[in-house]
Amino acid sequence: MAYFASVLDYFKRGMDEFLRSRGISPDRAYRNRERNYGFPVVAARCRYRSPVRFDDLLALRTRVVRVERNGAVFVFSLFRTEAGKDMPAAEGSVSCRSIDAAWKPIALPAELAGALSRR
Repeated sequence: MAYFASVLDYFKRGMDEFLRSRGISPDRAYRNRERNYGFPVVAARCRYRSPVRFDDLLALRTRVVRVERNGAVFVFSLFRTEAGKDMPAAEGSVSCRSIDAAWKPIALPAELAGALSRR
C-alpha cells in the first residue's frame, strides 16, 4: 500500500501540471520574487476511496472549480486502473491564497487569475 500522504503529493503534482498547461511556471506562481507575491496552499482535503498499491497505474484529473478575488480552489480525482477500468482511489481539494512578501492577503495577480479562469 502507498503511504496515505503520497496522495497529497499527487495532488500537488496535478496543480503543477495544471499551471504548466496554462503557461505558468509553478515556481513563479507559488513564489514570484519578481512581482513579490506568493500563492501558498492554505487548506487541503482528501477522501480515500480505495487502496493505492505500489506499481498501480494511476490517473489524476485536476481542475479549478473556483477563482476568487484573492485565491482559487483546485479539485482532484485520482483513479487506479483495474481490469481496464478506472476505479476511484481518492478525491480532494486544495485552496490557495495570494499573499504579498509580508504574507498579507492581496488580490490574485491578473496573469494568475486569467490563467486559472481560462476554460
